[in-house]
Amino acid sequence: MPKSSHFIKDMASEEHQRLLNSLANTLESMGITITHIDIADTPELFDERYRNLPKPSERDGQCPDLEGMKGALRHFGEAKTRIKDDPNIDAQLRAFTGREMNGKEIPLHIVVQKELKKDLEGKMYKLGLYDKYKKGTIKIWS
Repeated sequence: MPKSSHFIKDMASEEHQRLLNSLANTLESMGITITHIDIADTPELFDERYRNLPKPSERDGQCPDLEGMKGALRHFGEAKTRIKDDPNIDAQLRAFTGREMNGKEIPLHIVVQKELKKDLEGKMYKLGLYDKYKKGTIKIWS
């Protein structure tokens, strides 16, 4: 039994890292330069250009999965493979939203599988972040 739960954890981790690599590519296509990314000992799941970037810095006890810059504005990125049973999501959403740089709110980009989008929207509503999502400060990619 422990072997299969370890396998499931590895699969979720691989899925997380593939989502993160995909998010990094999407953000770069929008002109955001990826400056930091957490490849978590899985360089084989990431494009070559991300493999030597530093890990993101901690904010309020949480580290985003990636950071990027577009002009003078920082962007944060998170990949989520679970919403309802993710013990860190509330703290992460609070830590990465409402931050400002040069008088502008720092955007948060979250990538999830399509079937988790509604759960994530509900989570943001419960945390009082739905307005930020509606105005585009929080962007969900699926």
